[in-house]
Amino acid sequence: MSIAELLKPSGRAYYAVRRDLKRTGFRLHVKHGVPTYQCNVILPYKSVLKTPFCEIYEYQHINQVNQNNGTDCPFCNPSSSQELITESAMTYAIYDKFPVSQGHSLIIPKKHEADYFHLSDNIRTSCWIMINRVKRILEERYKPDGFNIGINIGEDAGQTIPHVHIHLIPRYKGDVENPVGGVRNLIPGKGNYLKGN
Repeated sequence: MSIAELLKPSGRAYYAVRRDLKRTGFRLHVKHGVPTYQCNVILPYKSVLKTPFCEIYEYQHINQVNQNNGTDCPFCNPSSSQELITESAMTYAIYDKFPVSQGHSLIIPKKHEADYFHLSDNIRTSCWIMINRVKRILEERYKPDGFNIGINIGEDAGQTIPHVHIHLIPRYKGDVENPVGGVRNLIPGKGNYLKGN
């Protein structure tokens, strides 16, 4: 994620990985003398050089690469004009096109899937790691007083794009008259469950 955050929108970065590993597992690092895990890594980026000893991948922001995936899904083909907040191998984060607050962000798995509950454990984990990273970025940039996290699953729950996306919404003191109930306010009249107690 750090490379994605450091890279300018039109920039490129290169990753080199070893291809001469004979076994997967821990080994003692020659220079530092500490256990180091090694495995054959396949990155989801364009391979630009491969030898028996190494492979070099070229990384560009997901919204700067033509995906050629045969779909018009806006999350499979993010616009190059949208600011990328950060990216990992399985997920990326952008600002919501129709924000409800300053810094309203979307965490989006790269795999096209409409239902959050159909994602693999690895992808769901990647989403939550990304949420924590984006939260820290938003805290630095916007200094919010709180956050709401939401996922719409299905048309009847308000999902308008059939590709999983998780809303991370910064909240600010005074942005609504009474914030009691938070996400419960999705159903009118159900937010303030403390009323009358």
